[in-house]
Amino acid sequence: MTQYTWQAIKQKFENAAYSRKSEKKRGNAKYVGDAGYWDGGRCEYGAHHNLQEDCEKLASFFAEITELKNLQKELLTFNNQKEFETNKQKLLTKIDSYNNGLKMKTSNNTSIGGVCIIWNDFKEHFDTQLNNFRKDLELLKSNVERVAYNEAKELKKLLSDERKLQNEITENERKARNENDENKKKQFIFLANNAKDKWKKLLARKKEIKTSSLGDEFNPDQHIDIFLQALEKKLTPRDRAIRTPRNPQTTTNPNNFTGNNADNENSTNDENDGDYSPLSNNEPFFKEYWKELLLAGFFSIGVYYIYNQPE
Repeated sequence: MTQYTWQAIKQKFENAAYSRKSEKKRGNAKYVGDAGYWDGGRCEYGAHHNLQEDCEKLASFFAEITELKNLQKELLTFNNQKEFETNKQKLLTKIDSYNNGLKMKTSNNTSIGGVCIIWNDFKEHFDTQLNNFRKDLELLKSNVERVAYNEAKELKKLLSDERKLQNEITENERKARNENDENKKKQFIFLANNAKDKWKKLLARKKEIKTSSLGDEFNPDQHIDIFLQALEKKLTPRDRAIRTPRNPQTTTNPNNFTGNNADNENSTNDENDGDYSPLSNNEPFFKEYWKELLLAGFFSIGVYYIYNQPE
């Protein structure tokens, strides 16, 4: 699984959003609200977000979601039906909260997990991954909703009995190994085998209870891994919809990752820019000689017409 510490997330996002950072440094008015977000300061989109704090928040958000892998244990921690229903409702509320947090836009100035709305500008790269994540959460929620008290009560008892049988097997096998008296050794082996038979029957019954597999198919780590891969591989400047504004005096290529300073205003390698035109550098020539070029065009048409007259 890809590491999702806040440091790893920050590094991936800064690299992925390189074009956005460059546009901001060049003074693109579209990103004036980014303010100091990329330089250790805060944005000006209403919530004054800081990049490091956002990455810490997102890492914490992901860690909380992974805790849902233990939801069966949390659900079965009860002494009566009232406590069971309380646990169940808490889990459902928690799942709803995570589901809402996995939207690319969670408010007017926040994105996934409550980070800055800047992240929503990369929505097209994450929507599919996050929608799949949310579908799995919806399925998990449906499974929790279907758990009945009596079923949970029986499963809780089976799990308790299973632990006792496992301890009994382990203890009797240990005694059999250390016993020199053959008759006593056989007795310990008999007790261990008897506990194993009971365990097999218990496992068969447990398998019939759907709640026993609650959460087994939920794999948040996989979804988080896919999200971070998208963050690392798809948010390249080449894929960004935003283009560097054309400067008639200079040509800038935000896709130049050759190791030189990408903010260099004198870069001329612009073939990958969607606005590039092979004639753009000849504008002064056409402006100065447009009359001569126009007359030459008319002359060519006249010659063509004369030579193509019928005999």
